[in-house]
Amino acid sequence: MKVECKGRRVKFVAETTVLPNGNTILVDRVLFPESAAILPVFSDRRVFLLRQYRPSIGRWIIEAPAGVVDEGETPEEAARRELEEEAGLIADKLIKIGYGYISPGYSTELLHLFLATDPSRGQQHLEKHEVIEVREYTLEEAYDMIKNGGIVDIKTITLVLGAIQLLSK
Repeated sequence: MKVECKGRRVKFVAETTVLPNGNTILVDRVLFPESAAILPVFSDRRVFLLRQYRPSIGRWIIEAPAGVVDEGETPEEAARRELEEEAGLIADKLIKIGYGYISPGYSTELLHLFLATDPSRGQQHLEKHEVIEVREYTLEEAYDMIKNGGIVDIKTITLVLGAIQLLSK
C-alpha cells in the first residue's frame, strides 16, 4: 500500500488490487475511521438538527450531529459524545437504526446510525473547526425539507426516515 496523501483525518492511498475475476486494477481509497450519527427525537415529534458550515463543499447544510469514533470508544459512546458536543443534548436512551458504508466505491468509512429519544439539556462544546447552529424542526418539517432539497445530507435523510418509520409503529 502506498500512502499518497495524508490530511487531518484521512489518508488517500492508491494501490494495485487483483479482483475476484482475475483483473488487476489500480484502486483509489480514502482511509477514514468509523463514525457515528445521532438524531435527537422528542416524544412530540420534534428533532434538533444542525446548520453546519462545511468547508469541503463551501456551503451550509442541515444535518444530524455526527463524528468519528475515537480510538477505544464504542459507536454508542461516540454518538452520545457528539450529540452533547455539537447540539448540547444528553442522550439517555439510544436506539440503533443500523450501520453502513458511506461511499464504498472509494472510502472505508463505516457509519453507525442512532436515535436519541427525549434527550436532556447539556452543554455544547464545539471544536475550533466546527461552525454550527442548532435548529429545531418537527419530523414532518424535516421530511418536507428532504423532499424539497433543504436536507441533502444522506446520513440525516436516513435518520429522519428511520425516525418516521419507528414512530409510526
